[in-house]
Amino acid sequence: MFPPVNSSGGSFPAAGAAPIAGGGGAFGPPPGAAPMGQQAGGEACMNDFLKLRKEAEKRGQAIQAAGKRKAPASEACKLIGAFSSSETAMIKYVVSNAKRCGIPDDIAEQLKTGHKRTEQMQKQVCNIAEQQQQRGPAGPSFADVLGSSSATPEVNTSAKKFGGTTFDTLNGNVLAR
Repeated sequence: MFPPVNSSGGSFPAAGAAPIAGGGGAFGPPPGAAPMGQQAGGEACMNDFLKLRKEAEKRGQAIQAAGKRKAPASEACKLIGAFSSSETAMIKYVVSNAKRCGIPDDIAEQLKTGHKRTEQMQKQVCNIAEQQQQRGPAGPSFADVLGSSSATPEVNTSAKKFGGTTFDTLNGNVLAR
């Protein structure tokens, strides 16, 4: 799986599992193929996949940013849909180029499993967005129904009272500032 170091036989088994995490370490030449340096398509495969992965990461970060700023469900639905399509592109690339690029079969399965979770999340968020859209705009708030103002009460500073209140300090009323 890995080229030998200094042309000596490696202690890592040739048919062992390739590492999955890291900078695309799952891509290596298929067993019995030329080492990565001698393989013409290895670098092209990696570059093509990295472009797809960067696009998916960018779209994933957009979803996270929308979550942090409490974006409406309709916006989140669109963002998750875009992320889902980038995941689909990665899966198609891995499946169609597995043999040429030496991509282990379990990578495609892992991507498909993650994509199923994305589809479930998209379905839930888009259902919420649809329900919110059917309900229409939000009704009056509780304060509107009661006829009260949502503004803070003002302190009457024109009337001079003798004697103190709970909010008086040496410099005057704290609420009057």
